[in-house]
Amino acid sequence: MLNRDQKNNTKNLQVVDIDSLVPQNHLVRKVDKVMQFDFIYDIVEHLYSDDMGRPSIDPVVLFKIVFIQYLFNIRSMRRTIEEIEVNVAYRWFLGYDFSDDIPHFSTFGKNYVRRFKDTDIFEEIFNTILYQAMNLKLVKMDNIFVDSTHIKAYANKRRVNDILINDSTHKYVKQLHEEINELRLKEGKKIIDYDSPKKAIISLTDPDCGMFHKGEKERQLAYSNQVISDENGWVLSSEMFAGNLHDSITGLDTVVNYLDTHKEVKVAVMDSGYDNPILLNEIYKRKVLPVLPYKRPKGKDGSIGLNGERHLTKNRFDYIEMHDYYICPNEKILTYRGTNKLGYREYKTRVKDCIECPFKAQCTNQKTRSLTRHQLEYVNPLIKETRLSEIGRELYPKRKSSVERVFGISKMNHCLGVTYLRGRQKNEDRSFMIFSMYNLKKLAALMWT
Repeated sequence: MLNRDQKNNTKNLQVVDIDSLVPQNHLVRKVDKVMQFDFIYDIVEHLYSDDMGRPSIDPVVLFKIVFIQYLFNIRSMRRTIEEIEVNVAYRWFLGYDFSDDIPHFSTFGKNYVRRFKDTDIFEEIFNTILYQAMNLKLVKMDNIFVDSTHIKAYANKRRVNDILINDSTHKYVKQLHEEINELRLKEGKKIIDYDSPKKAIISLTDPDCGMFHKGEKERQLAYSNQVISDENGWVLSSEMFAGNLHDSITGLDTVVNYLDTHKEVKVAVMDSGYDNPILLNEIYKRKVLPVLPYKRPKGKDGSIGLNGERHLTKNRFDYIEMHDYYICPNEKILTYRGTNKLGYREYKTRVKDCIECPFKAQCTNQKTRSLTRHQLEYVNPLIKETRLSEIGRELYPKRKSSVERVFGISKMNHCLGVTYLRGRQKNEDRSFMIFSMYNLKKLAALMWT
C-alpha cells in the first residue's frame, strides 16, 4: 500500500551528541584510534612565532584537513572544505562541533606558501606513520620492490618550447664518461663532449614536468613518481621526477640513495626499466642482490627472418676475456674496434670472414657482424643467474601484490592518478601525503581487526 504520510522534521530542535552520530566502524574512528597526531606540533613549532601575530589555526587541524582530502579521494581543497561543512564524521575527526566555522579553502594553501614550502615536514609525517607500522613489526625491510608510475601534469601539452639546456649528469654517469674519454685518449681518438647542450621540450605552464610518450599511451606532460615498497605493500619511499626521465636514470637517485641509508636491505626487485649497467653496478657495490625480469633483445636479435630462421643473438657468441674478443658460431673472431660515446666497446668481424659464412642469412645483412659490450657488462650474467635462482622465482611475482598494488589502490582511492598542482616540489609533497594516507589506512584496517 502506498504511504503518503510524509513528515517534515528538518526544523525541529534536538540535543544530540556529535560522537554518537559517527558510526563506530567509520574510517576516521579507526585512524584516530591508531595514530596520535600531536607529533605534528613538534615538527612545525619552529615555523611559528612565540610572541608575534594573531593566534594561528591549529596546525594539526590544518593537516587533518589534508588527510581527509587524500583518505577519501577528494580532488580539490575547495571540495574538501565543502564536504567537511556538511559531514559529521569529518567534523568529529577535526574536533569541531556543528557551530564551529570551518577554515577557508585557501587557508592551507597560504600556510604552505608561507610556512611549509621547501621544508621536510611532509616527509617527516610520512616517516612517522611508517615508523608506527615498523614498531608493530608489520614492515619487512630486507626485500624492497621498486617501480614508477606516471602522473599526468596540470599543463597543456601544446604550450611547450623546444630549447637547448645543459643537462645535469648524475655523478655515477659522469664518472663513467670520464673513464670513456680516458680510454679514447689512450686509443688516439677524439674525446666526447658530454656537457654540450641538449634539446628538450619544456612546458610553459609547468617547466618541472616532462613530455612522456610510451607505446600506445597518449603523449602528455607528466611526472614520474618513483616508489619503493616492501613485500607486504607498505610504502617505504617516494620521490618525484620529470616524466621524460627514464627509470634507469631516476633509479640512480631513488634506489642508490635508499640503499645508502638502509643497510638492512638484501634484495631489490625491479622491472626491466631499471636494467642499466651503471645502476646495477652501484647496487652490487652495496652488497644488494637486484632481481629483474627477462628482457627481450632489441632489433633483429632473436626475431625470425624472411627465410624462417631465427637471427643469431649475442649470447650465441662466446666472449674470451683473456684476449678481449668474441668468437662467432662459425669460429671467426670479432676483434675490438673502439669505445663509443655510450661506453660500449665495439667488436667487428673482417669482411672476408663473412663472405662465405653458412650462418650469414641468420647473422646479418651487412658486410660484417658487429657486437657491443658495456664497460660494466659483468652484471648481465649475474642478473640472469639471479633471475633463474630460487630467490628470483619467488620474489619477482610478488611485485603485482606489493608496489603495483600500491599504485592501483592509490590511483583509485587516494588521488594519485592526476595532479592539479604545478612544480616538482609541490607534487613531491603531495605524493608524501598520498602515501602517508595509504599507509595510515592500511595500518588502521589491520589494527582495527
